[in-house]
Amino acid sequence: MSTSISSQIQSLADLLKQTNELISRLDKLSFQPGSEPLDGVGSVRVELAQDIHDSLKALDEELEVLGQEVEDIYPTIDSRSRQSSEREREKARIVAQVVRLGDDLRNSRRAFRRAQLSAKRASEAAKVRERELVFASLQQPTQDESRTTGDSGEVAPDLFASRRKLAQSKQLTKEELEINASSDVTTALRRTHDLLSTELQRSRFAQETFDQSTAALQQLGEQYDTLGSVLGKSRELLGTLLRSQKSDTWYLETAFYILLATLGWLFFRRILYGPFFKLPLFLWNVLLFLLNWVAWKPILLFLQVTGVVTTRSAGARTTPGFAITSQSRPPLIVQQSATGRAPRIDNMAEHMPYKAGGVPAGMGGGNAKKRPEDVLGGQTSEQIGKMAEQSQNQDRQEAKPVVRGDGMVLKDREDEPVNPKKKTFEATNEEQPKQRAKRDEL
Repeated sequence: MSTSISSQIQSLADLLKQTNELISRLDKLSFQPGSEPLDGVGSVRVELAQDIHDSLKALDEELEVLGQEVEDIYPTIDSRSRQSSEREREKARIVAQVVRLGDDLRNSRRAFRRAQLSAKRASEAAKVRERELVFASLQQPTQDESRTTGDSGEVAPDLFASRRKLAQSKQLTKEELEINASSDVTTALRRTHDLLSTELQRSRFAQETFDQSTAALQQLGEQYDTLGSVLGKSRELLGTLLRSQKSDTWYLETAFYILLATLGWLFFRRILYGPFFKLPLFLWNVLLFLLNWVAWKPILLFLQVTGVVTTRSAGARTTPGFAITSQSRPPLIVQQSATGRAPRIDNMAEHMPYKAGGVPAGMGGGNAKKRPEDVLGGQTSEQIGKMAEQSQNQDRQEAKPVVRGDGMVLKDREDEPVNPKKKTFEATNEEQPKQRAKRDEL
């Protein structure tokens, strides 16, 4: 591929060399008076300039295509590898040749412009020289001379001998000479008029061409303005796309990191959590279970059987400190509420017949015959009743709600309004405390 590009560059260089030769020929082109037509059509200068212009245009197009091919064949390569560095050097060499060829082409264009101006000046000088010769030939007397003498003294051939009609060899009269001279002047003036008309037409054509060029330039300026606005909008769009790309990149990176964290968590929970955390905990629980049922339970059972360790509560092991019996009536039983504490009897031991408490063990034990003074009298009963009333009053002063075993709060009926339907029972209700008082006195 590089060989074909090198051959294309060489062919373009050869073509440019030929074009430079044509430009040099155009620059050195010289014209003789009468060799260049006055209307400028079919001139050698114009044809040569057109050929050079076409050649330069073709070279410019081929050079542009060649530069695009070089960019396509040698894209941006990573320069870290050795092969890529070699390709990079080859690309740099070819690009340098293309750039040098482009510089030569620009120099050729500048030389072509200078050659055009030089050739045009030479052509205009030849046309001016031709007009001077025409006017000089018209001003000279009509003679049979076939040659004219120039400023340099050299003898030049008469270029307009065919245009003059010489008289015959015999002598003409003065009137005939004047008539011939006036006719020659008229012909020259007509030719001058034709030349001026032609120049005027050229000027008009140049003016029209200039107007068309001005309109084309204005249209091109509008197109460039439109292109500039399009480029500005394109730049804004690219900026927006760049910002959106940055935000999208940030979102994608964040989502990617979240996905990695989720995958890591799933890997930990599904694969690592069981073997490294659940399994040791399971083994520890199994070990504790085995130690409990294999070692601790048999030892505890053995200790319970031997009596070293007992499972009874402390309340079950303790015995009441005293027991009050009476032969005349059943003992007074004070029951505690469902959730309240048991009634506390202060200084109970001081009022007991036996300070240590319990049943007297002497004289036959608990079934021994008691003495009359050992039996509780009315004074002791009254003291016990007073202590019970004091405990009830103390419980009432605490005013704590009584809760039953099933969780129901027992309300005091004294706080509730009296039911009007129970008026017939008021006497009975009033008599009950009296009966209780009598019963307590007994």
